[in-house]
Amino acid sequence: MTAAPPPGATTRAERAAMTRTPADQREHERAQVAAHYQNDPDIFRVVLGRQLAYSVGLFASPHDDLEAAQDRKLAYVRRQLDLRPGERVLDVGCGWGSVLCELASATEATVHGLTLSSRQRDRALERAHALGAGDRVRIDVAHVEELDLPGESVDAIVFSGSIVHMHAREAVHALVARALKPGGRVLISDCYFPRQVRGDRDSRATAHIFETALGYCRLVPLAEELGWMDAVGLDVRRVEDVTEHYVRTVDCWVDNIRRHRAFIEARAPGFARLLQTYMMVGRMSFARRTALEYMITAVKGRPREATAGWPVPGVAP
Repeated sequence: MTAAPPPGATTRAERAAMTRTPADQREHERAQVAAHYQNDPDIFRVVLGRQLAYSVGLFASPHDDLEAAQDRKLAYVRRQLDLRPGERVLDVGCGWGSVLCELASATEATVHGLTLSSRQRDRALERAHALGAGDRVRIDVAHVEELDLPGESVDAIVFSGSIVHMHAREAVHALVARALKPGGRVLISDCYFPRQVRGDRDSRATAHIFETALGYCRLVPLAEELGWMDAVGLDVRRVEDVTEHYVRTVDCWVDNIRRHRAFIEARAPGFARLLQTYMMVGRMSFARRTALEYMITAVKGRPREATAGWPVPGVAP
């Protein structure tokens, strides 16, 4: 039996999700999460940068800008997934195609993207075709829980800034484990709560981010995510704390909102304020480490790459 979470550990959004049936929660996520991402893609382009990457960038020096950090993050994802031409990738929550386009164009893998937003799908397909990789990309507007993949049919699965929107994490990890081939890789890049309760998770600020701004979010302790992965046979190979990188990423996003406020307001009145408010409140949480950002890589069965060949983060080769 799973132990009950300690007092104050859950949010209002999570408690509400627990009162719904799995089917009702799936429909709640489909409607509420999609609403945020159905806004004009050009708004997100001026906020998130050229890559339209809505997740942490990786900064190598104090002089790096957002574009360099996101290019580095995409290269990191590509290396960790270790794809070969013709291999199949599932990009769950593919957004406007940042990871999807990187993988399809740089590795010649075939990429199947999922998103809840038709506007994200359209922009991602447009970008893939512009890169000459359109024939290796398929994107469906669907919830991951609806996916009916044959067993052991996918070589890699990536969740970049997306698994936080999914309540039924145990079911999602079971789907991942079934779909992956032996030796298949999974990468998750997302936000977590520390096990120790820090700050007020029931605050109006938390509700603003998790419900008003983003539709539905569920942050869990890292150990719970790793435990669910372990339970379905996914061996965790690497976990990296990139919280400080996320703080810098959000700083760049907020600067872009301020710089392009008139542009954003002309297309979606009030949206600049919503974005800036939720990002600044969230940024404070990560700076204070009341929330954390991690990247996780795991494998199903025997890996084809030895960990001895990995560079040690922060140490020059």
